[in-house]
Amino acid sequence: MLADLARLAWLSVKERAGRAALAAFGVFIAFLALSVALSIGEMVKQEVEQAFQQLGLNTVWVIAGSVPLTDADAATASAALGGRAMVVPISGEPGRLRLPDGSESGVTVFYVPPEYVELLVPREAMRSGQRYVGGSLVLINHNIRMAGDKPLGPGTPVAFVRLDGGVADFVVAGTFELTTGVMVNAGVFADAALTARREYFMLYIVTESPQAAERAAERLRPYFPEAQIFSPQTLARQVGQFASTVQLGLGALAGVSTVVTAMWLYDTMAISVLQRTREIGIMRAVGYKRRHVIAMLILEALIIVGVGIAAALPVLAAMSMIPMPLGPGMYLHLLATPGVVLASAALVVAVNILGVLAPAYRAGRLNIVDALRYE
Repeated sequence: MLADLARLAWLSVKERAGRAALAAFGVFIAFLALSVALSIGEMVKQEVEQAFQQLGLNTVWVIAGSVPLTDADAATASAALGGRAMVVPISGEPGRLRLPDGSESGVTVFYVPPEYVELLVPREAMRSGQRYVGGSLVLINHNIRMAGDKPLGPGTPVAFVRLDGGVADFVVAGTFELTTGVMVNAGVFADAALTARREYFMLYIVTESPQAAERAAERLRPYFPEAQIFSPQTLARQVGQFASTVQLGLGALAGVSTVVTAMWLYDTMAISVLQRTREIGIMRAVGYKRRHVIAMLILEALIIVGVGIAAALPVLAAMSMIPMPLGPGMYLHLLATPGVVLASAALVVAVNILGVLAPAYRAGRLNIVDALRYE
Protein backbone atom coordinates (compact mmCIF):
# COMPACT_ATOMS: atom_id res chain seq x y z
CA MET A 1 0.00 0.00 0.00
CA LEU A 2 2.79 2.40 0.89
CA ALA A 3 4.43 1.83 -2.49
CA ASP A 4 1.13 2.61 -4.26
CA LEU A 5 0.71 5.79 -2.23
CA ALA A 6 4.29 6.84 -3.01
CA ARG A 7 3.72 6.24 -6.73
CA LEU A 8 0.49 8.29 -6.66
CA ALA A 9 2.26 11.07 -4.75
CA TRP A 10 5.09 11.15 -7.33
CA LEU A 11 2.64 11.25 -10.24
CA SER A 12 0.80 14.12 -8.58
CA VAL A 13 4.04 16.07 -8.14
CA LYS A 14 4.95 15.49 -11.80
CA GLU A 15 1.51 16.66 -12.97
CA ARG A 16 1.94 19.92 -11.04
CA ALA A 17 5.65 20.28 -11.77
CA GLY A 18 5.61 24.08 -12.01
CA ARG A 19 4.05 24.70 -8.63
CA ALA A 20 6.05 21.87 -7.05
CA ALA A 21 9.29 23.33 -8.45
CA LEU A 22 8.53 26.72 -6.89
CA ALA A 23 7.81 25.08 -3.54
CA ALA A 24 11.03 23.03 -3.80
CA PHE A 25 12.97 26.23 -4.56
CA GLY A 26 11.56 27.76 -1.39
CA VAL A 27 12.74 24.72 0.56
CA PHE A 28 16.14 25.05 -1.14
CA ILE A 29 16.48 28.64 0.10
CA ALA A 30 15.21 27.85 3.60
CA PHE A 31 17.47 24.84 4.11
CA LEU A 32 20.51 26.66 2.74
CA ALA A 33 19.91 29.75 4.89
CA LEU A 34 19.42 27.68 8.04
CA SER A 35 22.46 25.49 7.35
CA VAL A 36 24.69 28.50 6.68
CA ALA A 37 23.52 30.21 9.87
CA LEU A 38 24.20 27.15 12.00
CA SER A 39 27.50 26.51 10.20
CA ILE A 40 28.67 30.03 11.01
CA GLY A 41 27.89 29.39 14.67
CA GLU A 42 29.81 26.09 14.61
CA MET A 43 32.72 27.80 12.87
CA VAL A 44 32.88 30.54 15.51
CA LYS A 45 32.69 28.02 18.36
CA GLN A 46 35.47 25.91 16.87
CA GLU A 47 37.73 28.91 16.31
CA VAL A 48 37.12 30.10 19.88
CA GLU A 49 37.87 26.65 21.26
CA GLN A 50 41.08 26.33 19.26
CA ALA A 51 42.20 29.84 20.22
CA PHE A 52 41.76 29.16 23.93
CA GLN A 53 43.30 25.71 23.69
CA GLN A 54 46.40 27.43 22.39
CA LEU A 55 46.45 29.55 25.53
CA GLY A 56 46.27 26.45 27.71
CA LEU A 57 42.85 25.54 29.09
CA ASN A 58 44.42 23.93 32.16
CA THR A 59 46.26 27.09 33.21
CA VAL A 60 45.57 30.07 35.45
CA TRP A 61 47.34 33.40 35.13
CA VAL A 62 47.70 35.62 38.17
CA ILE A 63 48.77 38.99 36.77
CA ALA A 64 50.12 41.58 39.19
CA GLY A 65 48.20 44.79 39.78
CA SER A 66 49.85 47.94 41.10
CA VAL A 67 52.09 45.90 43.42
CA PRO A 68 54.46 43.24 41.98
CA LEU A 69 54.10 39.65 43.08
CA THR A 70 56.74 38.03 45.28
CA ASP A 71 58.04 34.63 46.32
CA ALA A 72 55.62 34.79 49.23
CA ASP A 73 52.75 35.18 46.78
CA ALA A 74 53.96 32.16 44.82
CA ALA A 75 54.10 30.15 48.05
CA THR A 76 50.62 31.38 48.99
CA ALA A 77 49.21 30.30 45.65
CA SER A 78 50.81 26.87 45.93
CA ALA A 79 49.47 26.39 49.47
CA ALA A 80 45.97 27.60 48.52
CA LEU A 81 45.85 24.96 45.78
CA GLY A 82 47.07 22.25 48.12
CA GLY A 83 50.26 21.71 46.18
CA ARG A 84 48.30 20.07 43.33
CA ALA A 85 49.39 22.65 40.75
CA MET A 86 52.72 23.95 39.48
CA VAL A 87 53.22 27.64 40.19
CA VAL A 88 55.75 29.33 37.91
CA PRO A 89 56.78 32.87 38.90
CA ILE A 90 57.76 34.96 35.87
CA SER A 91 59.52 38.32 35.85
CA GLY A 92 60.32 40.41 32.80
CA GLU A 93 62.70 43.17 31.82
CA PRO A 94 62.51 45.22 28.59
CA GLY A 95 65.61 46.31 26.75
CA ARG A 96 67.60 45.89 23.53
CA LEU A 97 69.35 42.79 22.28
CA ARG A 98 72.68 43.61 20.61
CA LEU A 99 73.49 41.01 17.97
CA PRO A 100 76.97 39.91 16.74
CA ASP A 101 76.71 41.96 13.53
CA GLY A 102 76.07 45.14 15.50
CA SER A 103 72.33 45.30 14.84
CA GLU A 104 69.88 45.59 17.70
CA SER A 105 66.38 44.32 18.40
CA GLY A 106 63.96 45.46 21.07
CA VAL A 107 63.04 42.55 23.34
CA THR A 108 61.72 41.62 26.73
CA VAL A 109 63.75 39.08 28.67
CA PHE A 110 61.59 36.77 30.73
CA TYR A 111 63.32 35.27 33.74
CA VAL A 112 62.04 31.83 34.70
CA PRO A 113 63.28 29.01 36.92
CA PRO A 114 65.16 26.55 34.64
CA GLU A 115 63.07 23.59 35.82
CA TYR A 116 59.91 25.18 34.39
CA VAL A 117 61.22 26.03 30.92
CA GLU A 118 59.65 22.89 29.45
CA LEU A 119 56.20 24.09 30.58
CA LEU A 120 56.60 27.36 28.71
CA VAL A 121 58.47 26.12 25.64
CA PRO A 122 57.15 22.79 24.36
CA ARG A 123 59.52 20.50 22.49
CA GLU A 124 57.78 21.09 19.15
CA ALA A 125 58.45 24.84 19.47
CA MET A 126 62.23 24.37 19.31
CA ARG A 127 63.86 25.35 16.03
CA SER A 128 67.48 24.71 16.91
CA GLY A 129 69.74 23.90 19.85
CA GLN A 130 68.73 22.78 23.34
CA ARG A 131 65.66 23.61 25.39
CA TYR A 132 67.64 24.88 28.34
CA VAL A 133 68.37 28.04 30.30
CA GLY A 134 70.99 28.34 33.00
CA GLY A 135 73.83 30.70 33.77
CA SER A 136 74.39 32.82 30.67
CA LEU A 137 72.65 30.31 28.37
CA VAL A 138 69.32 31.60 27.07
CA LEU A 139 66.58 30.70 24.61
CA ILE A 140 65.89 33.28 21.88
CA ASN A 141 62.90 33.70 19.61
CA HIS A 142 63.54 32.31 16.13
CA ASN A 143 62.19 35.54 14.61
CA ILE A 144 65.04 37.62 16.07
CA ARG A 145 67.63 37.67 13.29
CA MET A 146 70.68 39.53 12.18
CA ALA A 147 70.91 41.68 9.07
CA GLY A 148 70.14 39.80 5.88
CA ASP A 149 67.71 37.58 7.76
CA LYS A 150 70.60 35.54 9.15
CA PRO A 151 69.40 33.36 12.06
CA LEU A 152 71.04 33.12 15.46
CA GLY A 153 72.37 29.62 15.94
CA PRO A 154 73.28 27.83 19.19
CA GLY A 155 76.48 29.19 20.70
CA THR A 156 75.98 32.69 19.29
CA PRO A 157 76.99 35.41 21.81
CA VAL A 158 74.54 38.29 22.28
CA ALA A 159 74.37 41.21 24.69
CA PHE A 160 71.26 42.43 26.49
CA VAL A 161 71.28 46.19 27.08
CA ARG A 162 69.02 47.15 29.95
CA LEU A 163 67.07 50.39 30.17
CA ASP A 164 69.48 51.68 32.82
CA GLY A 165 72.43 51.09 30.49
CA GLY A 166 73.65 47.89 32.13
CA VAL A 167 74.73 45.06 29.87
CA ALA A 168 74.33 41.32 30.36
CA ASP A 169 76.19 38.88 28.12
CA PHE A 170 74.18 35.88 26.93
CA VAL A 171 74.93 32.82 24.84
CA VAL A 172 72.21 31.26 22.69
CA ALA A 173 71.42 27.73 23.86
CA GLY A 174 68.58 27.32 21.37
CA THR A 175 65.95 29.14 19.34
CA PHE A 176 62.19 28.67 19.55
CA GLU A 177 59.02 29.77 17.80
CA LEU A 178 55.93 29.72 19.99
CA THR A 179 52.50 29.62 18.37
CA THR A 180 50.57 28.72 21.52
CA GLY A 181 50.59 29.56 25.20
CA VAL A 182 50.71 32.68 27.30
CA MET A 183 54.30 33.50 26.24
CA VAL A 184 53.62 33.40 22.51
CA ASN A 185 55.30 36.80 21.98
CA ALA A 186 58.29 36.11 24.20
CA GLY A 187 61.68 37.28 22.92
CA VAL A 188 64.19 35.76 25.34
CA PHE A 189 63.97 33.24 28.18
CA ALA A 190 66.74 33.48 30.76
CA ASP A 191 67.56 31.91 34.10
CA ALA A 192 65.70 33.53 37.02
CA ALA A 193 68.99 33.56 38.92
CA LEU A 194 70.27 36.31 36.59
CA THR A 195 67.98 38.93 38.11
CA ALA A 196 68.47 40.16 41.64
CA ARG A 197 64.89 41.46 41.90
CA ARG A 198 62.57 38.75 43.24
CA GLU A 199 59.48 40.49 41.93
CA TYR A 200 57.15 39.00 39.34
CA PHE A 201 54.56 40.38 36.99
CA MET A 202 52.78 37.03 36.72
CA LEU A 203 52.30 33.65 38.33
CA TYR A 204 51.72 31.03 35.63
CA ILE A 205 49.85 28.12 37.20
CA VAL A 206 49.44 24.73 35.52
CA THR A 207 46.69 22.48 36.85
CA GLU A 208 45.75 18.89 36.08
CA SER A 209 42.69 19.69 33.94
CA PRO A 210 40.61 22.59 32.53
CA GLN A 211 37.98 21.99 35.22
CA ALA A 212 40.66 22.16 37.90
CA ALA A 213 41.84 25.46 36.39
CA GLU A 214 38.37 26.98 36.86
CA ARG A 215 38.26 25.85 40.47
CA ALA A 216 41.80 27.12 41.06
CA ALA A 217 40.94 30.57 39.69
CA GLU A 218 37.98 30.85 42.07
CA ARG A 219 40.06 29.65 45.02
CA LEU A 220 42.85 32.15 44.37
CA ARG A 221 40.72 35.29 44.04
CA PRO A 222 40.36 35.93 47.81
CA TYR A 223 44.15 35.70 48.21
CA PHE A 224 44.94 38.18 45.41
CA PRO A 225 42.20 40.87 45.45
CA GLU A 226 44.33 43.41 43.57
CA ALA A 227 45.62 41.03 40.91
CA GLN A 228 43.91 40.00 37.70
CA ILE A 229 43.20 36.29 37.75
CA PHE A 230 42.58 34.91 34.30
CA SER A 231 41.60 31.36 33.35
CA PRO A 232 41.38 30.56 29.61
CA GLN A 233 38.95 27.74 30.44
CA THR A 234 36.50 30.09 32.17
CA LEU A 235 36.71 32.65 29.38
CA ALA A 236 36.39 29.92 26.73
CA ARG A 237 33.21 28.65 28.38
CA GLN A 238 31.74 32.15 28.59
CA VAL A 239 32.64 32.96 24.98
CA GLY A 240 31.30 29.55 23.92
CA GLN A 241 27.99 30.30 25.59
CA PHE A 242 27.86 33.65 23.82
CA ALA A 243 28.66 31.96 20.50
CA SER A 244 25.84 29.46 21.12
CA THR A 245 23.45 32.33 21.78
CA VAL A 246 24.54 34.03 18.56
CA GLN A 247 24.13 30.74 16.70
CA LEU A 248 20.62 30.38 18.12
CA GLY A 249 19.78 33.92 17.03
CA LEU A 250 21.10 33.35 13.52
CA GLY A 251 19.17 30.09 13.37
CA ALA A 252 15.99 31.86 14.46
CA LEU A 253 16.42 34.52 11.76
CA ALA A 254 17.08 31.88 9.13
CA GLY A 255 14.13 29.88 10.45
CA VAL A 256 11.80 32.65 9.29
CA SER A 257 12.43 31.50 5.72
CA THR A 258 11.45 27.98 6.75
CA VAL A 259 8.13 29.24 8.14
CA VAL A 260 7.51 31.20 4.94
CA THR A 261 8.24 28.06 2.92
CA ALA A 262 5.83 26.06 5.07
CA MET A 263 3.10 28.63 4.41
CA TRP A 264 3.92 28.43 0.71
CA LEU A 265 3.65 24.64 0.78
CA TYR A 266 0.40 24.90 2.74
CA ASP A 267 -1.04 27.10 0.00
CA THR A 268 0.24 24.72 -2.69
CA MET A 269 -1.31 21.68 -1.03
CA ALA A 270 -4.59 23.48 -0.30
CA ILE A 271 -4.96 24.38 -3.97
CA SER A 272 -3.94 20.85 -4.95
CA VAL A 273 -6.61 19.32 -2.70
CA LEU A 274 -9.23 21.64 -4.14
CA GLN A 275 -8.26 20.72 -7.70
CA ARG A 276 -8.22 17.01 -6.91
CA THR A 277 -11.44 16.76 -4.92
CA ARG A 278 -13.03 14.41 -7.43
CA GLU A 279 -9.85 12.33 -7.65
CA ILE A 280 -9.80 11.96 -3.88
CA GLY A 281 -13.46 10.94 -3.93
CA ILE A 282 -12.67 8.19 -6.47
CA MET A 283 -9.79 6.96 -4.28
CA ARG A 284 -12.11 6.74 -1.30
CA ALA A 285 -14.78 4.98 -3.39
CA VAL A 286 -12.39 2.23 -4.54
CA GLY A 287 -11.27 1.43 -1.00
CA TYR A 288 -8.61 3.93 0.07
CA LYS A 289 -9.12 5.03 3.66
CA ARG A 290 -8.84 8.50 5.09
CA ARG A 291 -5.39 7.77 6.50
CA HIS A 292 -4.24 6.70 3.02
CA VAL A 293 -5.28 10.05 1.55
CA ILE A 294 -3.52 11.93 4.36
CA ALA A 295 -0.40 9.79 3.93
CA MET A 296 -0.35 10.38 0.16
CA LEU A 297 -0.43 14.16 0.59
CA ILE A 298 2.29 14.03 3.24
CA LEU A 299 4.41 11.93 0.88
CA GLU A 300 3.93 14.58 -1.81
CA ALA A 301 5.20 17.20 0.61
CA LEU A 302 8.16 14.97 1.54
CA ILE A 303 9.07 14.58 -2.13
CA ILE A 304 9.03 18.35 -2.65
CA VAL A 305 11.02 19.00 0.53
CA GLY A 306 13.47 16.21 -0.33
CA VAL A 307 14.11 17.64 -3.79
CA GLY A 308 14.78 21.11 -2.30
CA ILE A 309 17.19 19.76 0.33
CA ALA A 310 18.97 17.50 -2.17
CA ALA A 311 19.50 20.45 -4.51
CA ALA A 312 20.92 22.56 -1.67
CA LEU A 313 23.44 19.98 -0.40
CA PRO A 314 26.04 20.40 -3.21
CA VAL A 315 25.73 24.17 -2.95
CA LEU A 316 26.34 23.99 0.81
CA ALA A 317 29.34 21.70 0.24
CA ALA A 318 30.80 24.14 -2.29
CA MET A 319 30.29 27.08 0.09
CA SER A 320 32.08 25.14 2.83
CA MET A 321 35.16 24.84 0.63
CA ILE A 322 35.31 28.54 -0.27
CA PRO A 323 37.60 30.45 2.15
CA MET A 324 36.05 33.48 3.85
CA PRO A 325 38.61 36.30 4.25
CA LEU A 326 38.80 37.53 7.84
CA GLY A 327 41.89 39.70 7.56
CA PRO A 328 45.36 39.76 6.01
CA GLY A 329 46.34 36.12 5.57
CA MET A 330 43.41 34.91 7.67
CA TYR A 331 40.63 32.76 6.24
CA LEU A 332 37.75 30.80 7.68
CA HIS A 333 35.54 28.09 6.24
CA LEU A 334 31.91 27.32 6.96
CA LEU A 335 31.73 24.36 9.30
CA ALA A 336 28.83 22.41 7.82
CA THR A 337 29.13 19.35 10.05
CA PRO A 338 26.83 16.33 9.64
CA GLY A 339 25.09 17.42 12.81
CA VAL A 340 24.35 20.86 11.34
CA VAL A 341 23.07 19.36 8.09
CA LEU A 342 20.87 16.82 9.86
CA ALA A 343 19.50 19.40 12.29
CA SER A 344 18.69 21.82 9.47
CA ALA A 345 17.08 19.10 7.37
CA ALA A 346 15.04 17.81 10.30
CA LEU A 347 13.75 21.28 11.13
CA VAL A 348 12.87 22.09 7.52
CA VAL A 349 11.08 18.75 7.09
CA ALA A 350 9.20 19.05 10.39
CA VAL A 351 8.01 22.62 9.78
CA ASN A 352 6.90 21.88 6.23
CA ILE A 353 5.07 18.70 7.25
CA LEU A 354 3.23 20.73 9.88
CA GLY A 355 2.33 23.14 7.09
CA VAL A 356 0.59 20.43 5.02
CA LEU A 357 -1.17 18.64 7.86
CA ALA A 358 -4.22 20.92 7.76
CA PRO A 359 -4.99 20.53 4.01
CA ALA A 360 -4.13 16.82 4.21
CA TYR A 361 -6.52 16.34 7.12
CA ARG A 362 -9.27 18.22 5.29
CA ALA A 363 -8.70 16.01 2.23
CA GLY A 364 -9.05 12.90 4.36
CA ARG A 365 -12.31 14.20 5.86
CA LEU A 366 -13.98 14.85 2.49
CA ASN A 367 -17.41 13.26 2.08
CA ILE A 368 -17.18 10.61 -0.63
CA VAL A 369 -20.52 11.47 -2.29
CA ASP A 370 -19.83 15.22 -2.28
CA ALA A 371 -16.33 14.66 -3.63
CA LEU A 372 -17.60 12.50 -6.52
CA ARG A 373 -20.16 15.20 -7.44
CA TYR A 374 -17.50 17.95 -7.37
CA GLU A 375 -16.84 19.53 -10.77
